[in-house]
Amino acid sequence: MMKRNFRKQYWLIGTWFVLVIAVTFACQKEKYRISTSDEVNITGYLEAHETDFSLLTEILYRSKTAGYLGAYGTYTLFAPNNESINTWIKANGKAALSDFTDEQLLDFVKYHVVRDTVGSTRFTDGKIKTASLLGEFLYTDVQNGVYRINKSARIIRSNISCGNGIIHSIDKVLVPPAQSLAELIGTNPRYSIFAEALKETGFYDTLSYQRGESVADGKRFQTAIVESDSVLRLQGITSYAEMKSAYSQTGDVKNHKDSLWLYVAYHLSNDIKFLEDIVAANTIYTLAPKEIISTKLVGAQILLNDDVFNGVHEAGAEINRVQSDVLASNGVLHEAKQTFKIKVRQQVPVYFDIATSPELTNALGSTYLNSNKALVANGATIANSFAFNSLTVSTIGTNGYYYYKALETKRPYANGDLLSLSLCANNSARAKWIEFKTPYLVKGRYKVWICYAQHGDAPEIQATFNPGKGDEQILPNTIILNQSLTASGVSDLANANADNLMLAQGYKRYMATVGDFNPNNITGGLKAKSGGEAPLNVGRLAGIINVETTDRHIFRFEAIKDKKCANNTVYLDMIQFIPADDLEQNYPRFHQLTGELFYRPK
Repeated sequence: MMKRNFRKQYWLIGTWFVLVIAVTFACQKEKYRISTSDEVNITGYLEAHETDFSLLTEILYRSKTAGYLGAYGTYTLFAPNNESINTWIKANGKAALSDFTDEQLLDFVKYHVVRDTVGSTRFTDGKIKTASLLGEFLYTDVQNGVYRINKSARIIRSNISCGNGIIHSIDKVLVPPAQSLAELIGTNPRYSIFAEALKETGFYDTLSYQRGESVADGKRFQTAIVESDSVLRLQGITSYAEMKSAYSQTGDVKNHKDSLWLYVAYHLSNDIKFLEDIVAANTIYTLAPKEIISTKLVGAQILLNDDVFNGVHEAGAEINRVQSDVLASNGVLHEAKQTFKIKVRQQVPVYFDIATSPELTNALGSTYLNSNKALVANGATIANSFAFNSLTVSTIGTNGYYYYKALETKRPYANGDLLSLSLCANNSARAKWIEFKTPYLVKGRYKVWICYAQHGDAPEIQATFNPGKGDEQILPNTIILNQSLTASGVSDLANANADNLMLAQGYKRYMATVGDFNPNNITGGLKAKSGGEAPLNVGRLAGIINVETTDRHIFRFEAIKDKKCANNTVYLDMIQFIPADDLEQNYPRFHQLTGELFYRPK
């Protein structure tokens, strides 16, 4: 009887709450389920299963959300059972739900509801992509084969389908984190040195937050990756004073150009990233301007800044999983097992053989430098380092990796392989563009050379750096893939001054040519300087790009004009990024034998 009276008392108020919520969210574009369903709604399900959820039902009515979760919409409720709510009541020093205010119970409900239908198939080891109604993110992981929410509550029963969403029954109440990132770090004795650095540089205030504060878009949540005092001691730093002495070159640690300010900024980023979000991102954009942290998963290790740069492996720092994924009211805290800092690098030429990127070679496996293979299989690209505008065109399967074992001089390819592509501007049967993820490019200006093998039926393509991003740059020179080196206006390629003349017009040889110097005395498979085969491997200047952030970037080739729209007429071999101020744009040159480079004749 008490529960029936309770429902009557709050039903009208709950209906009013539904109207308020509807008005509040009217401006947000949300796809609601508007058709009727025989399935009971979320509130109805909880009422029908009072053995498990009578206390949660009482909370819904007290918080005036029973009508809200009884209305049509798209919701996910993480539903604590009666046992877990009783435990929560006692943990708060209360005797019953009546000891809580309606406002407290409203926040309780908000934290357990996501305004989206999130079935377990959408769970990943990381944050649920839609925030809870409290405006804070929940995250999932798996322990002993069982999903957990916020590393605390286990899902007892998942995917209970209702007419307006999904219920996941959980064995523990979800409690919003009490501390901000600043408080988490500042009150933990593990991080006393880093906490002091946060305060002195001004970032402690950046990481401070009290619920209800107004925060600028994009700064509501942060991620901090910090080093413990014990890790810093291994670097000879036992106090903040020693850290300042080691890192600050100006003495003014609030100066945004000071090395200590940059060091601390490099450990922080906007947005909330749990461990698996970090791995999936590959890159973390930090609060240090234009500086990123690279991430990778090696076995069970999550590594930061573990890179191969200019052919040299740079060991990175490992994230301490045990001390990470610590949730704060405004973000998440992680700990690193080693120190890490901004890498100061000098610009160097990057000779990107697009058929030999790490992701592609891993995907090719035994096919690499052995045989041919399609770039698209089972409706997806075989590696995530490249993408097409469409994977459903009928000829997508003809795009492939091609390897040629025998040395030849007509159309040789760097390292013996290339990508043979079907790109057309005006044919629905073929892809229109392909994108590549570049190797790491250090900040600075680069001349970009597109290296290809000429095909008489090939289209014209436009190159774009970081398409769709804030630093997008469309390169000015159209790459006409049916042109040979003689399009430079230099017909006598054997002329002693031919290379300089071609370079002045934005053309160059990129494959090893007779007379070039090789330290291993390779003489076979060199391009002739003259004759019909000499001009068929072309390096074409697409333009100059300005790389603002040291990172891997996206490069797109888009067909803009067709000569004859046919399959596999695009023979792409390399993209060369050479510092714009580098006087040497012609050498080294490449060979069909892997790793063999050729230089100016001695």
